[in-house]
Amino acid sequence: MLFCFSAAFAAEKSGTLKTKPVFVIIDGNVFSGVSAYAVTDKTDFLHIKEVAEIYNANTAFGQVSKRATLTFPNNKTVVIRGNSKEVFFGKTLSKTEMPSRVINGELYISPEVLTLKEFADAAQAETSWNSKTNVLNVIPYANISAVRYFTRPEETQVIIELSENLPYTVSKASGSIILNVHRGQVQRDFVYANNGAIMDILYNTEGKDAVFKINLQQTPKLVKISKLKNPYRIAVDIEHSLPVDITMLSNSSVPEAEEYDTLPDYLKDSAKLQAEDSGGSEITETLSPIEFGQDNQDLAKVQIISFEEQSIVDDSYAIIDDLSGVEGLLPENTAPKKKLLKKKRIIVVDAGHGGEDPGAVGPNGTREKNINLSIAHELAKILRNDTDYEVIMTRGDDTFIPLVERTKIANDNKADLFVSIHCNANFNKSATGFEIYFLSEKATDEQSAATARLENSVIELEGKPSKKRSMLQDMLWSMMVNEYINESSELGSFIAGETPGRLKIPNRGVRQANFYVLRGAQMPAVLVESAFISNYSDESKLNRKNFQVATADSIYEGIKKYYARKDKIKPKTK
Repeated sequence: MLFCFSAAFAAEKSGTLKTKPVFVIIDGNVFSGVSAYAVTDKTDFLHIKEVAEIYNANTAFGQVSKRATLTFPNNKTVVIRGNSKEVFFGKTLSKTEMPSRVINGELYISPEVLTLKEFADAAQAETSWNSKTNVLNVIPYANISAVRYFTRPEETQVIIELSENLPYTVSKASGSIILNVHRGQVQRDFVYANNGAIMDILYNTEGKDAVFKINLQQTPKLVKISKLKNPYRIAVDIEHSLPVDITMLSNSSVPEAEEYDTLPDYLKDSAKLQAEDSGGSEITETLSPIEFGQDNQDLAKVQIISFEEQSIVDDSYAIIDDLSGVEGLLPENTAPKKKLLKKKRIIVVDAGHGGEDPGAVGPNGTREKNINLSIAHELAKILRNDTDYEVIMTRGDDTFIPLVERTKIANDNKADLFVSIHCNANFNKSATGFEIYFLSEKATDEQSAATARLENSVIELEGKPSKKRSMLQDMLWSMMVNEYINESSELGSFIAGETPGRLKIPNRGVRQANFYVLRGAQMPAVLVESAFISNYSDESKLNRKNFQVATADSIYEGIKKYYARKDKIKPKTK
């Protein structure tokens, strides 16, 4: 104790402190320029000015009173007394375990302050601090959990998911549809679509509203906006004037940062991320984005039909087709068409790992098995609300399923596709991005082989396979390799092409390796590595619902485009 005090006193007298970087993650995005200061031998402190930058707050420090005031954008204040354990949140007094320190006229505080509930209410963000890894994870408050879009040849649907029932107003600007969600809170971000109907969706909290700007690529024929529940969400259905060929659309890269100059620096960085060389198979036609210019129609003349808040519809994610009572408002020939019944395609969704097999574990303790299951549930939910698909999950809870049993479930149910969901991991903590694999005896490269070895390590938990099971695996393996390898590669290309605009992490492309979980699948099969759980930023993203939803959306849209292409090139029968 005396040594610690002496070290702090010496540092205060000399005005020099040892520093090390802090990994600040704000809503899954890296915020740089923050250091941990060795004020004592056992505890690292943060500089009050750097804390203010993290939370976009103003700060003032009185040299005489030795008090620092943090004022947040919502005008709430936090007052911290120097060389004291006292912290004032408005008129509420709290005390910390470790007192703040004034050194050479500068205030340093313990990260403990940022983790207090009172601080979270003032900053409108929950904060966690890991002293072992020096990771400061900031999750801003939000009552809007996800922004997503779905593309069909004749229409695009934008979904804004709400945590509570919020009113909204809609308006039109030059080339844009604007929604103001009243009392909405959302972090500034964007979704890049470039799907021939909409270019992107920019959103931010402005005053007491969350504002969504949907930038159009063509003037729509009609816009229908409705409020739905279970969960609460706003659906914007944009009917296209010019049909789009969804098999030719792909977001293989996101725009340069200059096109999003209203975004903060840490989001500009994510907007710059480009696809890396995959080294695997890809389909040129699916990775060439098509851009449409504005047509000559006048957006001001486009009709917008909005369902009032009091008539909230309890519906699924499907496009609204119940327009009873508004027929007189609709232009001619816009009545919903009934779908012809057709055979549903069976999709088996496999959440990797489970039970006693946690999978990879992130630096802050995130278990891969839990993330995989969350993404799998999101994907299953979307697919079940599309009448074209039937979904079977290999596991719906925290259960251990042997690898060979997973593809057996798909085979027994005569599935059309098998999608296994995982998180990547690497000893290199800077490795980041999305990858997707199909089965091959020969890996794309050593990194792909290492990923397969990591995922295959669960074999040790399964015990030695019986001779009968081993023979079955080898037989099914030989059946699958040549028959489905090309289709699996094509499916992987469509899914990979959907990720950059939604996930905004590097698209590492389509790769191949010998994954045991894919062996024996008697249908096209892919293994998704959604992000690197070993990376501080990726781990934080993986824990966010909006990222899990975006991953599921990417897989769903890839599956739709894969089947649209197959149906398009299917030979006509006489």
